Amino acid sequence: MNAGAYGSEFKNIVVWSEYLDKDLQLNKINNKEHEFKYRGSRFNNKNDIIVSTILQLKPEEKEKIKLEMEKNNKSRKEKQPLNFPSGGSTFKRGDGYITAQLIDKCNLKGYNIGDAYVSEKHAGFIVNKGNATAKDVLLLVDVIKQKVHDKFNIDIELEIEVIGEE
Repeated sequence: MNAGAYGSEFKNIVVWSEYLDKDLQLNKINNKEHEFKYRGSRFNNKNDIIVSTILQLKPEEKEKIKLEMEKNNKSRKEKQPLNFPSGGSTFKRGDGYITAQLIDKCNLKGYNIGDAYVSEKHAGFIVNKGNATAKDVLLLVDVIKQKVHDKFNIDIELEIEVIGEE
């Protein structure tokens, strides 16, 4: 992927990576060769395995870094459902819309299948309020996608990567 938050993305700090391809050959690529895009890169193909990455971080004064971290943590606590386990933001932002707002407009906050719930704090998160299974989460994802499509004629995309389905 190309994880990001608060105006920065992983692509901003990657120098190069080594990865194993499907033939178990070790390859090395630079930042540009990662083909970064919004929440994606060439590694979305699931055939390659990154084994190491060199990052270039920007030096900054310790106090400035600390203040920025405190600001971001405060924002997360205010806006995200950190009191329950989750896979993080479940759906990608769309082109010209914020997916969580569409989900909210479908009145899905608090909607659940088993112990998998659409967060009441942020509709873009599916949280586990007990013993949610992967099946519960995936069924809930399908319901959310269908309801958003029915109301807005928009096909929303997952931000999380599903590996296996049980």
